[in-house]
Amino acid sequence: MSRVSVTFVTAALLCLAGVRMDATQSVDQIIQKNIEAKGGLTRLKAIQTIKQTAILSMQGTDGVVTMYSKRPNMNRQEISVSGQLVVSAFDGLTPWILNPNVSPKAVVVTGPQADQIRLQSNFDSQLMDYKTLGIVVAMNGFEMMGGRRVVHLKLTSPDGQRRDVYLDGETYLDARISTQTGQMRLDQEISDYRDQDGIKVPFLIRTLTNNVVQSELKVQTVEFNVKVDDALFKVPKG
Repeated sequence: MSRVSVTFVTAALLCLAGVRMDATQSVDQIIQKNIEAKGGLTRLKAIQTIKQTAILSMQGTDGVVTMYSKRPNMNRQEISVSGQLVVSAFDGLTPWILNPNVSPKAVVVTGPQADQIRLQSNFDSQLMDYKTLGIVVAMNGFEMMGGRRVVHLKLTSPDGQRRDVYLDGETYLDARISTQTGQMRLDQEISDYRDQDGIKVPFLIRTLTNNVVQSELKVQTVEFNVKVDDALFKVPKG
């Protein structure tokens, strides 16, 4: 047996040993590594508000995005494209949108769109609060994705909605989040993590539908614990 073959076999055995070791990790141990990779529970829970700005590229058009989040579950996203401002928000009770192309007034939304807004408004990640949210998390093992090893977790919400979360096998940071609805598969590819006040923040998020890229979000700035009034999230009067 040549030296190259010996090296290959040795590496393969080490990889298999690593898989067996990783397979013994519980869901809670994996989630704990994810939390620690992001900055640790203490730092993450100390954040009360987040303001982010980003550039959204979609179908050949760029827009400026401003996102506000506030504990426990308030969220507002503003997208400015071609002089038009589209707002999507949730004040903890009511999800609503303001789209001048549809209506001159804010509209309260219901159904799947409302559910999506509520889901995006949870301040902490679903993994961090999965027990409180009633989410069942199952370990689906380690896989190869795009040339790198990832941890595959299956999340099932109380209403039966399924999400697949893939964590980088080395850093344990979120790499992809996938949702299947009927014949449509929605993927969010998360990358370019940077340190912001001791917190790891992704600066690039690509959204794909059935493996076709729909949009690319490039974060420009991130601010923690800035003053944000609750009124910003409420449905505008009139």
